[in-house]
Order: sequence, then C-alpha cells, then structure tokens
Amino acid sequence: MDYTISITNKCNLRCSYCYERHLNTEYGCLSSETRDKIADFIISQNDAEIVYLFGGEPLLYKDTVKFYCEKLNAKQFVITTNGTLLDEDFIKWCADRKNIIINMSHDGIECAERGADTAVLDANLKLLLKYLPDTLVQLVYTEESLPKLYDNIVYLKQLGVKKVSAVMDAFLAPEDPDSFGDLLREQWRRIASIPDIFIFELSVKINTIKDNKPSLCEICKKKIFINWDGSFYPCVQFQNMPEYRCGDVFTGIRAEEVRAAHPDYSIVSERCKDCEIAKYCRNSCACRKMSTSGTLRDISEAACMEEQVLILTALEILSKENGGMRS
Repeated sequence: MDYTISITNKCNLRCSYCYERHLNTEYGCLSSETRDKIADFIISQNDAEIVYLFGGEPLLYKDTVKFYCEKLNAKQFVITTNGTLLDEDFIKWCADRKNIIINMSHDGIECAERGADTAVLDANLKLLLKYLPDTLVQLVYTEESLPKLYDNIVYLKQLGVKKVSAVMDAFLAPEDPDSFGDLLREQWRRIASIPDIFIFELSVKINTIKDNKPSLCEICKKKIFINWDGSFYPCVQFQNMPEYRCGDVFTGIRAEEVRAAHPDYSIVSERCKDCEIAKYCRNSCACRKMSTSGTLRDISEAACMEEQVLILTALEILSKENGGMRS
C-alpha cells in the first residue's frame, strides 16, 4: 500500500494553478495526537511501500517530516516541496538515509505563477542536486507558459536536472482549442528530442504502450490519502468530500460503502468511447477526472488533448526505436 500523508494544506506560496484553492477546504496541519495516530495506523498495517509526505508545503513542519521518516518502516519516502524552504542540513539529512526522495517544484525560466523568486529556486535546486543528483523536478505549465515549455525544460537541464515531470494546469480551459492542441503537439515533439534527460510523462506512456495494460483506479486498495485531520480519502482531489471519506486513523478503514456508492469511480471517461488510443490513456483516473471536469464520468477537453499528444509522442519514440515500425 502507498500512503500519502498531508502534513498540512497550508503553503508559503500562492501558485495560480494550485489545486487547494479550488477545493474550498479548511486549512490546517497535523496535531501531535493525529501525527502519532497516523504513524500507529501505518505501522499496524505493516504494508507500507511508498509514503508520500505532502502538502501544501510539508517543509513548513520539517520536524514532522523527519518524525515519519524515522518512525515508519517503508521502502521509500517521497517529499514533495516547492523548494523555497530547503536548506543544506535538511538535504544532507535526507541524503544520508538513502530511501528518501525529494521531488522539487520549479517551472523553469520564469516562476511568477508560483509567486516565487526564480533565483532562490535555482540556488536551492543546485544545492539539492549536489546531494541528490537524481531528483525529479516537477514543472506545471499553463496556457500562457505552454509556448516556452521546451525552453523551460532545457533551462532545468542546464541547471543539472536529469529528471523532469511536466504536467498541465488541471483547470486549464483553452480559448482556442485547435491552436492550443497544435502548440501542445509541437512542444512535446521538441521535448522528446532533448537528449540525456528523463521525462516522466513520456516514460509512463511508453511503458503503458509496451505493457498494453492500463492501470485500474480503485478506492483505497492500492493507495490511501490521509488528510491532516486523520481522515482517509482515495486521493488528494477528494479530501474533505464527505461522500468519499473512507474512515480515519481513529476508527480504521471503511471503504466498502464508498466503493458501493461510486461504481463510476474507475470507469473510462465518456469522451473516450470509440477512441483508438483510449487504452493507453489516463482516462479512468478518478483524481484526474474530478480535478479537470468536476465529475467522475469525464475529463476536460484540455486534459484529453494532453493525453492524446503524450500518447502520439510516445508512439513516435517507439516507432523510431523499432526502425520506423510501430509496435
């Protein structure tokens, strides 16, 4: 089981595309009692694969982050941070433990939509790469920044980044879908040509195509999101939605009723019917459907276009690897 612990949904930045501002949820952080109860619960399950330490900005509470990394027996810990609060002592502490990964957010040349100073992020990223050279850098692109997506990834590479994740603003609704789709295709084709860098989204798509087996999204069977108040939810997008609450650390997991009440949780998006490449798509991801369309039955037009572009780009890469023959 993978566990995501929301240490807090508070943050020291105000990203224009932040999902938290769309959720209309109460802001808070773990109490000492809930912190301990979460640890006790995960230990009692004895099945932790990856523990994600999440926010908001989890490094607002570095001591809590360290507490879980020391207390829990997991194969891997992943800390997702905006990077502004990183310091050398904390980075070294993580690097010394071997099973801690830090994923840092950085949008490239211009980070105004994060409300962050690019120079500060650059300095902290270089420091992070000094100790953890395989750090995954997470970039979010909007309609405004899409024309510079390739340039932003090249910029990160020049800083020493080896691994990048580039995801679209979940709430994006392009003014001109046709032009947006063309630009999206052009940018991802160029990104695919960048040498010696791992692009997470393309790697996932290539593996999905090779395996020919789409993943199934299920409620609290493979992963659990634990909110800062101790409540269980299937994923981050469902936090504080009472109808998706699957128990808490005080009473245990109670997911069967939620599964029965939401049979459409893992269905393929309605817009994907009769699509030739739908089997390679993230169209059944409930969190993605909910975040982009507000329902469990569809994804947004922009998200659909992004999936198509990623799949077609991955197919082109595979075709070149196979000497021009598509598998």
